[in-house]
Amino acid sequence: MIESGVLVERAGRVATLRLNRPAASNALNTAVIEELCDRLGEVGEDSEAAVVRLTAAGNRAFCAGADLKEVQALVGVEAVRRYFGGMAHLIEAMERCPKPIVAAVFGYTLAGGMGLAAGADLVVAADNTVFGLPEIQVGLFPMVVMAPISRHLGRRRTLELAWSGDRLDVATAERWGFVNRVLPHEELDAGSLAYCERLARSSAFILRMGKEAAGVFPSLPASEQMQYLREMVGMVALSDDSRAGLAAFWAERSRPRDS
Repeated sequence: MIESGVLVERAGRVATLRLNRPAASNALNTAVIEELCDRLGEVGEDSEAAVVRLTAAGNRAFCAGADLKEVQALVGVEAVRRYFGGMAHLIEAMERCPKPIVAAVFGYTLAGGMGLAAGADLVVAADNTVFGLPEIQVGLFPMVVMAPISRHLGRRRTLELAWSGDRLDVATAERWGFVNRVLPHEELDAGSLAYCERLARSSAFILRMGKEAAGVFPSLPASEQMQYLREMVGMVALSDDSRAGLAAFWAERSRPRDS
């Protein structure tokens, strides 16, 4: 029996996708990339899930990037395009997923693994996390993941990492805004789940609208951004979830307090 390269776990309104190749540092081969794309599509349509957590099995590496054994065996332009095109499709699948995606990363989070972290909406990192873009050291360049990473780090920091191959420690990544929260490694699994459960207590519809707006408005001309956001806030404010939330707020405010 072939073990799945991506495990799916459920805890209430949080769906966890766990990379499951710890012996290979959770490297991304074609099978895992395709399976992760499929699982993202499924949880995106799952009405019971409000938040998606992306993490990995093992203790050494969240994801060391591309499966270099597979890359080395590629023959011909079309084979190379298919493999790296798969990684592009995966980043796009993360962007298309309507649910907030929280990456819970640890250990080596390199190359495509750093790209997965960048493709997530939020990142919770263990204190032993090491980021980096070492592709140049093996004659490659992080062309695909450069797009989401540069949106968080900017052109110059991204190019410095890509051209030097240097590692980025988690404290610096947090200071640069690439990481939202740092936890002790032994607390990452439980802590990141609790973090996701807190987000999942909110309306799934409003979470989805917030992700959509955050993804769209930066690409609009400045003159159109506020008009777009006005339309989006109108849709949120008129929703049943918003009405219910406001009613609950005022009901709580009107409750008599013990003196």
